Amino acid sequence: LFRSHQTVQTGFHGGCRLLSSSSVKRSASSALPAHLSYNLDKLEDTATLLLVARSAAASDFVEPSFWRSCSLQAQRLFTVESQSGISELARFAEAAATVGHRDDELMYNLGDAAAAAAVAGKLDADSLASVLRSHALLAFKNDRVVGQLEFTLYELMRQSRATAGGLSGSLWALSQLSQAGCLPAERSMETAAKSTSGFGASRQELLDAASRVALEHIDFFSADQLYEVLQAMSGFRHRDDRQLSALVLGIGSSLARQCADLSPAQCAGAAKSFAVCRIHDERILTALAGRLRNKEVRTALTPQELADVLYGFAKFTSQDTALLDLLSIEVRRRLHLFDASQISSTLASLAKAGINSPVLTSRAVQLLRRAPSGAKGASSYEADEIANSPTCDLATASVKELSALAMAFGKLQARDKRLFERLAEALMQSGPAARRQGQFSLEESATLVNIVHAFTKVHQAPPKLFGSLTRLLADRPQEALATRDAVKLLHALAKVDYMILPPLQEQLMLALRPERLGELGVFELLKLAAAARRLGLELPALEAQVGAVLPNEPKGARTEGGPQRRPTAWKRRWQSARKRKWNW
Repeated sequence: LFRSHQTVQTGFHGGCRLLSSSSVKRSASSALPAHLSYNLDKLEDTATLLLVARSAAASDFVEPSFWRSCSLQAQRLFTVESQSGISELARFAEAAATVGHRDDELMYNLGDAAAAAAVAGKLDADSLASVLRSHALLAFKNDRVVGQLEFTLYELMRQSRATAGGLSGSLWALSQLSQAGCLPAERSMETAAKSTSGFGASRQELLDAASRVALEHIDFFSADQLYEVLQAMSGFRHRDDRQLSALVLGIGSSLARQCADLSPAQCAGAAKSFAVCRIHDERILTALAGRLRNKEVRTALTPQELADVLYGFAKFTSQDTALLDLLSIEVRRRLHLFDASQISSTLASLAKAGINSPVLTSRAVQLLRRAPSGAKGASSYEADEIANSPTCDLATASVKELSALAMAFGKLQARDKRLFERLAEALMQSGPAARRQGQFSLEESATLVNIVHAFTKVHQAPPKLFGSLTRLLADRPQEALATRDAVKLLHALAKVDYMILPPLQEQLMLALRPERLGELGVFELLKLAAAARRLGLELPALEAQVGAVLPNEPKGARTEGGPQRRPTAWKRRWQSARKRKWNW
């Protein structure tokens, strides 16, 4: 009991003791956490062991010997006969997985016990979710166990025994396993189903049943649980599904009312999930925009979450320019923490939303232009920033990430020759770290065409990079180049007047056969005709197709190119010192 004189009274055996508030504060501050207070060898119950494990996980305590001792003690105290034993062992494994501790012996024993309990009908929904979450956090692949647990979740929903927390946690774990490539094939679930009840069930049926159950009982789900279901459905990437659309819209309506309960990370994840599912809900976007206007919420976002928020709002061409400007300012402040993929996603999202931020673009250009040797004449602070910045070394980025980065700068018309030269060098690097030359041969033709398209957006054509890309495209087998990719490639090469070699011309002729030209629209036909005329390619079928689509267009405009208009030189206006400082 707290008295007005700020003392605490505690009674024992009829007596009492008065403690001042300062002594209580000293004792509370000097108290050790649970994982540093107990002797692991003397623990005789799983409840205390679970308390110790959760205390260590909350403190990010990653000492391997500690977790190994906890794992051995948990397996020693585990009893197969008790259902609570399976539940506590599953929760312990989930706590250990949150700090990245991987114990294969523990995971296999837990999986065997959970599968046996599932067959016997003694596994509840919450314990099943804990088992699946521990597998998902560690990306642990065990097809037999996961297939059995999938079927058990389906049966729990059929018997109306699934809880909101168990359903949301299980769906989230299954989506994470699917993205990590650890989800078993469809036959594993069907085999488990037939061996148990005699009939098969597919994963699509499981997801449909989960969508129906979650939508019918959506009022029983908390904001955190609805967010997990939303993340799961976007992780499976099932689009154009009426059941999924109804569920996502229902989740959006519920989260819009509970938006104040969402954390900054959940706001970013929700915005991206709606964009991935391609479902536009103005209510949730308005609620998230109002929450993100809070400066504390924006400051708490990580670089990846900032990129996700911008992607989610730009996907539906949001007109909230005030919020997008605030987010771009937050990106500008922490640009040195972004990697190549995050910079490309952020710049592409801003370009799609129509937000012009010259300060952010120029800073990104300067950051990517800096080589490690650029810290030689810099101050100590700048040298540390360059050395610790993940964007300074593009050798760790993949081909797709570099392609997206070049495309983002191309959309923003960042005409910086040195930047694109460095991107070309990064794409052409060879060696054990990057293996660019080997990766080019493994990439799809559409990816190679996008790289050419990105560089020609700003009229850049590095000879080595373009020579390598065109040779790879020419050496591809027939039918490897799609019609629209051929149109994009021809239009891009025409911008820079690139000389096309005969092998690549043959590939383009095969991709632009008369029977394929019917797939193209009017704008694509005109773009293709202009590019072919500029490069001097003879395509009679194209002229006939354009004449059939546009019969009133004068033929001279298509066949007689005439002298090209000389491009006007780009005049750079003089800027004052104050303006140059602001632009940086």
